[in-house]
Amino acid sequence: MQIPKCVKQHSFELDPEVLEELEIISDRYNSVKNYIYSRYSGIKSLLLIQNARKNIRDIWTKDNFAEQWKLPARYWKMALEEAVANIKTEWSNIKLKTKRAVYQNENLTEDERYFILYVLKADKLLYAILNRESFDEPKKLMELEIREKYIFNLICRYIRKYKGDVPYTKSRTFSLDADMYNYKTEDGVLYINIMGLKRRNRLKVKLRDHNIHKGNVKIVLRDNSLEVHKLKYVKQKKATNKEKVVGIDKGYRTLINTSEGNQYGEKLNEMLSEETERLNKINKERNKFYALYRRYKEQGKTKKAEDILQNNLGKKKYNKKKKQHDNKVKSYINCELNKFIDKEKPSEIVMEDLTFVSWKNIFPKHIKRKLSRWIKGYIHERLNYKADLIGAMTTIVNPAYTSKVCSGCGKFGNREGDLFKCECGEYHADINAAINIKKRKFDSEIGLYTPYKQVEKILEKRIKEVV
Repeated sequence: MQIPKCVKQHSFELDPEVLEELEIISDRYNSVKNYIYSRYSGIKSLLLIQNARKNIRDIWTKDNFAEQWKLPARYWKMALEEAVANIKTEWSNIKLKTKRAVYQNENLTEDERYFILYVLKADKLLYAILNRESFDEPKKLMELEIREKYIFNLICRYIRKYKGDVPYTKSRTFSLDADMYNYKTEDGVLYINIMGLKRRNRLKVKLRDHNIHKGNVKIVLRDNSLEVHKLKYVKQKKATNKEKVVGIDKGYRTLINTSEGNQYGEKLNEMLSEETERLNKINKERNKFYALYRRYKEQGKTKKAEDILQNNLGKKKYNKKKKQHDNKVKSYINCELNKFIDKEKPSEIVMEDLTFVSWKNIFPKHIKRKLSRWIKGYIHERLNYKADLIGAMTTIVNPAYTSKVCSGCGKFGNREGDLFKCECGEYHADINAAINIKKRKFDSEIGLYTPYKQVEKILEKRIKEVV
């Protein structure tokens, strides 16, 4: 089995003229994407994006609509395909969240739940309901007894709730197909020649390595250089232990706590705390200068305002240090995940489904500042990637009450810092949770979508039966 991996190729510092043209390409490329997002992300475009080549691209070409972007056709077509793919992914995520909410909704009958789940799979039906249009019901749905008006309104509310804002990109990136670039070696140095804005004009960029890629690549502009990102596939390794299931609890104090009683990434909290407090202090000082800048602007003291903007509110050093810290944290996370994989050698990793958890009402302000830099998505992505690399399964379980129940006797207990206290003794709170997460995999009564109130009733019933 092949596993996808992003390979990065770095350039030397770019010539000012080359950098300027690449930035223009990037800006116009993102303008196309942002237009697609604003025009085709809505519910009225749900069916249009299913065949974007016919419904968008061909029409743009026929009507010369794409000429406004002032980009070679290959560029705007790549931008269009990329944006449409992102919109489709967004719709998939919306449907997944809606599906989760449907399972959690205790007010729905089995017929109503089946109806909604069926509609989520049929875009034509979903489109009709969202746009308040009539439609012919399939025979399967005609037999169901549902509160039609309530269910239609519920579907609309769910989609509206999970849809979020219209996507918008400001990234300095653009994609190239195989015919939009080529490599050439001169005097032992490798160059990549990228399609420019003018016909038959290519922008020459000096590279730091000698790797030659084929197929589609992504160009990422940095301060004065660029990176070439190429998606490649590496061979999956065989799991060294065919029957070792490990439960893990992810946290902000420690990166990973396992059901085997081990901890990885114990310095993560310290690293995040230092950077969070540093940024908090810097931002307070910058806010003072922003206030002074605005005051001078209001008073008409333009020269003083511009001096403050140039000398005290620059972003170059600020962003550089922030990026250095992010890279340091990511390196540490990868190192600790490698230790976890090498030591535990799991055939299956069991973890909580925290996709829908909001930190808003759970943690105090100083912890939320750390969590905002926790890079949850990065940790989840790297963990899944490293599991795939060794052929280990990843299983998501219901997180309800895994940190509130004793892994020894099954009774409810109390957490005090890193300790979990129960009638039967004391345990490390996060390791206790990891053991419960592992047990949850084999729990036939508590499924991934079982509502938390029902989980509580199941747990309470078990305690009474034991007593």
